[in-house]
Amino acid sequence: MRIILLPLTTTTRMVIAQRTGYTAVIAANPRRIDDKLTLRAHKMWADWESSSTWWKKQVTKWGNKAMDNISYEEWSLKGIPRAPPGLLMQSPKKWWEVWRSSGENATPEEIEGLVSGKVALVFPPRHINADEVAPILRKFAVSKQPYHLKMMLIYGAVSPLTLPVALLPVIPNIPGFYCLYRMWSHWKAYEGAKVLDRIVSEDKYILEPSYTLESALKPAPGPEDAPLRATSTGEETLLDSSQVKAVSEALDAPELEGELNRAIVQTRERITKENNEAAKITPPEK
Repeated sequence: MRIILLPLTTTTRMVIAQRTGYTAVIAANPRRIDDKLTLRAHKMWADWESSSTWWKKQVTKWGNKAMDNISYEEWSLKGIPRAPPGLLMQSPKKWWEVWRSSGENATPEEIEGLVSGKVALVFPPRHINADEVAPILRKFAVSKQPYHLKMMLIYGAVSPLTLPVALLPVIPNIPGFYCLYRMWSHWKAYEGAKVLDRIVSEDKYILEPSYTLESALKPAPGPEDAPLRATSTGEETLLDSSQVKAVSEALDAPELEGELNRAIVQTRERITKENNEAAKITPPEK
């Protein structure tokens, strides 16, 4: 696994976890129950998208739109997989921090090879200073844990309240499924935040400045991609849709284009909203 830190604006960074060779070791282990349920849900969702039943297609259309509205930060944390076997060797202080499931079937040779390995932290050196990378990641991981834990518990508590909907004929309990999905999503983000926190706090990383990534961030904006500036804070966008393809190619990860576009759209919407609110508060000049 390697972790990529991208500048979205002058003050906002995006965290991306990219899986590498160690996933073969994890894949050899028995899947956890949540992994099995996730694969089954993905298959069902794909079947519904291609279904000729009207309400199934409408549900997937609404669901895909709802998922696009989920914060890109949550998607980033959800993308951080379980710790590679042998990577995090310190004894956790709490029972829920034990990573037993990730290494129980790994061979001694696989564990020995991963103990000496570290997670690469990839960043563009001209946009982000090397001494800022670890503190940014640690702050991001620590600050998001309470929020995702709280939201996980809230959706878990609301889910049983949707059971009366299950009594309706034909149509399944869509609100209940949504609550369960959001509970799982927040749990995965919480789990990812804890892995990221431990990687940084246990010094299981190596800084990897990428000048290839740096060159891909050179702006080539069109009128619709012009830098957007927050009037109240001076925050300015640094990444736009014209750079997405070049950035994903620099990372050798074309699958990241969707995530990058989502983050760009959400960031520009946030800054535009802040500017509109600031315009309402600021009195007109006389």
